[in-house]
Amino acid sequence: MQLKILSLLCSMTNEKTVAEKLLQINAVKLNPNQPFTWASGWKSPIYCDNRKILSYPYIRDFIKSEMCSIIFEQYPDADILAGVATAGIAWVLWLPTS
Repeated sequence: MQLKILSLLCSMTNEKTVAEKLLQINAVKLNPNQPFTWASGWKSPIYCDNRKILSYPYIRDFIKSEMCSIIFEQYPDADILAGVATAGIAWVLWLPTS
């Protein structure tokens, strides 16, 4: 039981750290009064410009490491990674190198 709690706390800390890093580089925008319209047509009060991460190598590498950890833990038998336009394409190219 203690191991599960420790794992959950570590995961929560990493999620918080990722969020803090995204906020540091102004990648996250909030606009509840005029929601953003995504390419899919969906409306959202939150927008995360993942392209901004590409300009910050330290943050990019940290997030890449966190993404790899999640993939290895939750999808250990995955054979394929797919990225969607526009910002997802770069990530799917970098993740296999980790």
